[in-house]
Amino acid sequence: MKTETKKIRRAIVIQAHSGLFATGMLLCSPLTSADILAIGEGYGNIKSQEATATFLRYQKDAPRLWNQDSFYEIALGSWNGSNHNNASGVARGLRWPWSQKNFISTELGIAYVTRTTDHLGTQGQFFFHGTLGHQFEKYTLSIGETHYSNGQRVLHWHGPNIGEDFLTLQLGRKF
Repeated sequence: MKTETKKIRRAIVIQAHSGLFATGMLLCSPLTSADILAIGEGYGNIKSQEATATFLRYQKDAPRLWNQDSFYEIALGSWNGSNHNNASGVARGLRWPWSQKNFISTELGIAYVTRTTDHLGTQGQFFFHGTLGHQFEKYTLSIGETHYSNGQRVLHWHGPNIGEDFLTLQLGRKF
């Protein structure tokens, strides 16, 4: 019982620190013309079909990477269902315009989930988010896929690694 209480307390502290960090980034950093605050909602797919998810993302311009526009991202997520969980993570992303107002973006990062489940065998995770989007002056609208996995096949972790997958609709506002 004490071990479970310690795990819960640790998860709360890590989530609180992540929240404070994200708040600090939003309030204290100078905003540039391409900073984006976005909220995404969606449904689980593949092995996560019974879940619904919500994600909050903050993206800040970064130096070009591989000759492409890039950004840093702080992401918070939560989903329900039998494998319900909360996640916080940081990522680096790339953005490719394919026309004047349309774009493709991808992010790859690391995340922490508050509990292990039948789908996620470790609390340390990698996450991938890919989107197709459209720019409306100060707003972006995109459809995307988010995947969480601990990279078991590459890093030889023990335990389950089915992963979690979500198809989301995301609305963002540029600052």
